[in-house]
Amino acid sequence: MPIVSKYSTDQIEKIVNSILDQLRLQDASTELSLMCLGNTISHIINTSVPAAQRLDVANHFGQALKDAVNSKKQ
Repeated sequence: MPIVSKYSTDQIEKIVNSILDQLRLQDASTELSLMCLGNTISHIINTSVPAAQRLDVANHFGQALKDAVNSKKQ
């Protein structure tokens, strides 16, 4: 059963493209891009998720990232 998002594909793509455009504008290397995105994710989790749930959210995010990267290899 596919996962249904409460966000539209257009909304997601618009934000992702905006972030990628900013990284390109800054001529950010892959390493710098990943560092910045990691810091952004940490900031969002630390400021928007209750302390008791942060580790769980980070673990779920990490697993989703692994799944997304792994699915590209197939």
